Amino acid sequence: MKKLKKILLINWLYFSKELIEVDDINFLTGKNGAGKSTVIDALQIVLLGETNARNFNQAANEKSQRTLDGYLRADMDENNPGSRRGKDFSTFIACEFLDDVEGKQFVSGVVFDCRSDGSRQDRFFLYDGALPEDCFIRQGEAIDIPTLRGFLKTYGVRGKLYDTHKEYQADLLAKWNVHNEQVMRMMKKAVSFRPIVDIQKFITENICDIPEKPDIEAMQQNIRDYKRHEQLAQRQEEKLSALREIGRIYRDWQQSIDRWQVQSFLSLWAEKEEQQSLIDRTEVGKRDCEASLAETERGIESLETEIEQKEGRRRELDRAVAQSSVFQEEEKLRQEKRSRQEEQTRLGEGLQALALEIRREAVRLSSLCNSIGDWEEEEQLVQVRRAAEATQKAYAVLAQADQEIFASPLSLFEQAQKAVTDLYHTLRSAAHRVEDLLAEYRSEADQKETTLANLRKNVKDYPRGLIQLRERLRVELEQRAGRPVEVSILADVLEIREEAWRGAVEGYLNAQKFYLLVEPDHYQTALKIYDWVKREFGQNSFGLVDIGKLREDHRAEPAANSLAQKVETQNNLARSYINYLLGRVVCCDRMEELRTYRTAITAEGMLYQGYVARPLRRAWMEDAFIGRRAVALRIQRLEEELKQLKTDMQHWSPILLVLQQRDDPLFNQFFVQNTVEEKLRDYLRGLELKTEIMQIEEQISQLNLLWLDEQRRIITHLDQEIKSLNGKKDEKSVSLGRLREQLHQLEYERLPDQYQKLSQLEDSIRENFSPDYQKRVGLPRYQQELERLKRPSVVRKNFSDQLERTKNERDRTERILFQARQEYGERFKPCSFRVDAPDNEEYEAEQRTLEESELPKFREKIKAARESAMEQFQNDFLSKLKASIDQVQQQVRNLNKALKQAKFGTDQYQFRVERNPDYADYYDMIMAPELMDGEGGLFALPFQQKYGKLIDTLFSQIAMSDDTQLNARKQSELQQNIQRFTDFRTYLKFDLETTDQNGSRQMLSQTLNTKSGGETQTPFYIAVLASFAQLYQVNNPSDLASNTVRLVVFDEAFNKMDSDRIVESVRLLRKMGLQAIICTPPDKLPDIMPLADRTHLVIKEKYQMRVKAWGKEIMPA
Repeated sequence: MKKLKKILLINWLYFSKELIEVDDINFLTGKNGAGKSTVIDALQIVLLGETNARNFNQAANEKSQRTLDGYLRADMDENNPGSRRGKDFSTFIACEFLDDVEGKQFVSGVVFDCRSDGSRQDRFFLYDGALPEDCFIRQGEAIDIPTLRGFLKTYGVRGKLYDTHKEYQADLLAKWNVHNEQVMRMMKKAVSFRPIVDIQKFITENICDIPEKPDIEAMQQNIRDYKRHEQLAQRQEEKLSALREIGRIYRDWQQSIDRWQVQSFLSLWAEKEEQQSLIDRTEVGKRDCEASLAETERGIESLETEIEQKEGRRRELDRAVAQSSVFQEEEKLRQEKRSRQEEQTRLGEGLQALALEIRREAVRLSSLCNSIGDWEEEEQLVQVRRAAEATQKAYAVLAQADQEIFASPLSLFEQAQKAVTDLYHTLRSAAHRVEDLLAEYRSEADQKETTLANLRKNVKDYPRGLIQLRERLRVELEQRAGRPVEVSILADVLEIREEAWRGAVEGYLNAQKFYLLVEPDHYQTALKIYDWVKREFGQNSFGLVDIGKLREDHRAEPAANSLAQKVETQNNLARSYINYLLGRVVCCDRMEELRTYRTAITAEGMLYQGYVARPLRRAWMEDAFIGRRAVALRIQRLEEELKQLKTDMQHWSPILLVLQQRDDPLFNQFFVQNTVEEKLRDYLRGLELKTEIMQIEEQISQLNLLWLDEQRRIITHLDQEIKSLNGKKDEKSVSLGRLREQLHQLEYERLPDQYQKLSQLEDSIRENFSPDYQKRVGLPRYQQELERLKRPSVVRKNFSDQLERTKNERDRTERILFQARQEYGERFKPCSFRVDAPDNEEYEAEQRTLEESELPKFREKIKAARESAMEQFQNDFLSKLKASIDQVQQQVRNLNKALKQAKFGTDQYQFRVERNPDYADYYDMIMAPELMDGEGGLFALPFQQKYGKLIDTLFSQIAMSDDTQLNARKQSELQQNIQRFTDFRTYLKFDLETTDQNGSRQMLSQTLNTKSGGETQTPFYIAVLASFAQLYQVNNPSDLASNTVRLVVFDEAFNKMDSDRIVESVRLLRKMGLQAIICTPPDKLPDIMPLADRTHLVIKEKYQMRVKAWGKEIMPA
């Protein structure tokens, strides 16, 4: 027996780490919500190999909203301080099993790697062995999937991490030695028990595997096909006419094919004869080439002999010269000259390379300085421009540098170094300033774009806090007054009468246009509120206008030409305040008129006040907030300002790219003090070498070289002769190569190609024209045409020209034929005849069939075929129904066999499956032995006499459901009939029989509605335990077959059963040899705990859960 021994939970809801010991009969209890079902849900995941939340907590609460993510992240309660939401962690659920037959342990489990971004991945695993001592926790954290993979590698092939749930389920069943997937379904049903309402449905779904219904669609289609064949009989004459027309076109096509075939043969045969003549000429050319090749090879041998003789004489002269003392002295001097020339070349190349590098640096810096010089005069760039000018000046002489530049003093290079160092320093400084400027522009642009977005939504960008203050005053005043109190911003209730004077009004009012207006009756209260909340608005100070006091002190009407007349409003409060502010400010058309009045202003914003004339700030005048047009004006102004900002950024961005030079200058201190100084020394050494070479050449000129020159003259003459002979030899060698190439081409290319082409022509003739055709038709006609046209080439050309026309005629006729066949196939479907068939046999055979068959005879054949299809249909259908019924009856027999060994108290249970009385005749027909075993089967005379009419009735119910002539209602009825008559349960009646100690029998279906909840639970547990006993092969005499897992899990078990029934249920579990985990509330404690091998109490304290072992000795009395 394979027993579950331990359950490990790591980071599962409120279980941080819990290791639960398991025995044979285990009682898991605790208050509602303590976490019993949390343990069961975890166990289901490992036992079923599924992470589907639909299995969670179904018995405890069908409406539970528990999710896998909620279990993992412990956030089903938003107040949980220990929530794992937003963290990286791993969760483990693992079960340790013991095989007490083999004495071995194995572990199955699942790991979830959860990430802070809400993602997760899971892997099931299996390995031989026990749970590790560290319970997969290292350094205080549960290990992740990669670490677990490394852990499992230590087990080799005995440990595995699964990529798919299905593979894990298969291997887990194999570990359990249970080879039936139904055990998984039974585990789900045992955990999620629901009250029995329909005994028929309960037994078929919970006890028996439901066979699939017969698939009759293919057989129905067979019937419909034959009905279509009947309709074809009406179109025989049409088919026959079309087939005769196809036959006529086919004969025309064959005639064009015959013409094309003759012309094709003549063309091919003539081409073959031409190819044979070409091969004969090529063979002659090959023999001539071979003769020329032999002659050339002999000439080369003669020249090689003469060259060898002259080269021998030259070697003798070379030895005499080499032994001469004058020659030796000359060689010594020339060697010294070569050595100094090599050093001179090396030094010159180094100087030239560095000079080139300096020129490139000068060109690069010149380009940079020119770019800087092209910039507009900007204050931020003054120092950069000066440094660029200094650099250009310092590098001017270096722009054309060659190796002579190293004749210059070191100070020249030091000046360039200083200039470029200063330039790069100023570039970096300017870059920082421009970066800050661009950042300021971007920030200002972002602010304006945000403001524009609000303005386009018609939301004014009032100073920060103004809207909030107005709303605060409104709310407080409404609470105190008991009704809404209007609080207005002055700018919102004003309109500019003349737009020309908008700037003057906006600028003169300035911040006063943001003052708040309240009715005089509420002013005192508003003032107190304002004083109370003023600290909330920081340094922002907004005016609260006392209109009541103003009206008491100032009653004068505004002047006729005052600035107040340029403003209109429907708000009486605003009118009073504007008259007060602007009623004595006189509007002047000309600046010269200002002094005429005490306070006056022009539309352009020139203000005369207190004997002082001053212009209003332009920003105040353009800052439009008054009236309905204010938003549009502010949008226009801000768009212009934003456009200017973007223009400024476009101006400075390319300048910043230039300022952010990343290439380090060539001229640094190391370069000048080391590399340049080294090249200055190399330049001086080059001058010394030049002098030494001239001295060596002078020494060579003083040697006596008369005899040596004579010997060299003879050697030179011999060299010329040898060169001439080698030239002749080379010419002959080239000629030899051409001849060999020519021979190679003839032998390996032209002739093989020609022979291949000849072979292809012969193959083409053999493939397309039989020997009989060649002998009987082709060759006699070719000889006739050759005598007439004299040459094969003329024969080929003549018939090749005709061949194209004939081919076109053949193709045209072929298209007509294929089109006729295509139309035939489309008109007389279904038609499997090949449209492009080279022969007409299918169509001719069809034509003969139609011509030779009479219509009544054809219909008789169709009728016979339909009867044959009906026989096939009925046999297959009835056979599948019988197989389904046999399968279910066998399953019930197996269950009853297991139930005979178990009694529930004094009662014994047996499942009953019988024929349904409402469909008894159909059941008897389906199960009749003579249907499958008797001779003649379905149409045997005794069977037909007994069930013939019933067969016809059943056939009419299900066979013609797709008849298009039926209306929608009839179609629906027929579909319902198919659903009913193809379901094997229609013909069966299921029940559960209880037999007491007196032999009295009672059917559950008769007493179900009168029984208590506990009484309906009893058969459920009986049925489930019997099913598990059967699946686990508890009673199998084979030790190997019965060494299986015996685990059964019940959640919220026995909740409606009385004590006696609970005790009997637990005893029956033990009697059947099953291992059980029984989860119930504490009220079942006195009944179950004395019978359990181990009792666990699940405790929840705030957001922590734990499982405590509870011994019998502490059970309450």
